[in-house]
Amino acid sequence: MLFTQLQFVFIFLPVVHLGYVAAERYFENQRVKQGWLAAASLCFYSYWDYHFLPVILASIMLNYALGIIIESHTGKNRKIAFIVAIAGNLAALAFYKYFDFFITNFNLVSGTQIPLAHILLPLGISFFTFTQIAYLADVYAFKKCERSLTKYTLFVTYFPHLIAGPILHHGEMMPQFGMRDRSVTASKVAIGLTIFGIGLFKKAVLADGFALIADPTFSDAATSTIPTSMAWTGALAYSLQIYFDFSGYSDMAVGLSLMFGILLPFNFDSPYKSQSIAEFWRRWHITLSRFLRDYLYIPLGGNRSGLFRRNTNLFITMVLGGLWHGAGWTFLIWGALHGAYLIINHFWKENISKFSQLAPLIGTMWYSLISLLLTQFLVVIAWVFFRAENMAVAWNMIFSMFWPGAEWPEEAAVAAVLPQSLLVLFGYLFCLALPNVSQIFTGIKVGLTTYDNRRRWSLLIPKWRPNGNWAIASSALLIVAIFCSAIAGDGSKFLYFQF
Repeated sequence: MLFTQLQFVFIFLPVVHLGYVAAERYFENQRVKQGWLAAASLCFYSYWDYHFLPVILASIMLNYALGIIIESHTGKNRKIAFIVAIAGNLAALAFYKYFDFFITNFNLVSGTQIPLAHILLPLGISFFTFTQIAYLADVYAFKKCERSLTKYTLFVTYFPHLIAGPILHHGEMMPQFGMRDRSVTASKVAIGLTIFGIGLFKKAVLADGFALIADPTFSDAATSTIPTSMAWTGALAYSLQIYFDFSGYSDMAVGLSLMFGILLPFNFDSPYKSQSIAEFWRRWHITLSRFLRDYLYIPLGGNRSGLFRRNTNLFITMVLGGLWHGAGWTFLIWGALHGAYLIINHFWKENISKFSQLAPLIGTMWYSLISLLLTQFLVVIAWVFFRAENMAVAWNMIFSMFWPGAEWPEEAAVAAVLPQSLLVLFGYLFCLALPNVSQIFTGIKVGLTTYDNRRRWSLLIPKWRPNGNWAIASSALLIVAIFCSAIAGDGSKFLYFQF
């Protein structure tokens, strides 16, 4: 089930919310409302394809048991149990996500013709696997082990985050699932609906609108090179598509969860305002960056063993982060590019003071503007590989962007894409000028802050108030978004659903 579907908005969400409120009001036992929400989350998951339900249930049961086993052992046995648990999760993820990729490349190298298994990828397997790996790591680090199977099931399957994140930590969610005070209030429902409407508008109107520009461009690049202006317009349009798609989902997840009185971590913080690649990764998919840092980069050694080891760890982390997104060379290249970007970023930051002519520019408006544009330029180049169906399409796009020479005259191409280019320009201005949800609701705790970003600037920052103007504006936004979602139907999927 998709957040954009009418069945979700008008049937699933009202029924689940009313049931949760009733359980909270009329039952003193917290397990009733926890069980209701867990059961609803499993229904939400199985609605898309009930064949995947046994997979996630088996994962939950095994990891719940493994957590107890890890906690009950000490010394060497504890470490062995932890290693077996992590290896099992990664093996399951590798089987579903990378088995056919491995066979394809093995056939290519060896000349064999082993048939592909065509294994269907369970929805959200990367997210619920990483969530449980983080939980097992916390148990191994002598943090609390969850003894309630109901609460653990809810922790893994909680429907606002289940399909596309954020990646949750056990310690930040379990206290909320166990709250005995009434968590649902009229104010939280109103704010949650407003945030949900903002996210739905981003997805149904903005992201899907830019997809109408990006998708045909990449389709044309699948067969040949295309005019430079078209290639850049398509690449920039995809950058905006994935921006508003993931931003929209992240907002909708926070808003939906708030309606149940539960705070999710912010997973998106205006990343296109970043002035470095390091800052970009503090703002984009924040909980994935946190996971990669805490459970991969730091265990590899982080920056504790010298410059070369740090750069190697950074590169390995980003390459594996790229492969996490999908089984393909395009995702590997995307991760490798960001790994290289980060290494250069750190080198520049550590050595810029040595360039006497450049040092005075630091902190000036021009330095900030150049840093912003350069960061976005590098991000867009990497997005081309992320979006392309295969390496041939990616290289066609890159070649078209930097080496003019397509058969269609460039003058005609510019005229054809001029309206699209203006829309892309407007989209980027929208990203830079307007605030994100955390800024709109400054002073109101609507989500969990995963890091302190002190550089949050926007030209316009409308502050939410519980008044008629906001009610009218939020309602209008929600109505337009629902109307656009209804037109798109089931064809409007979130891009991160495939991961």
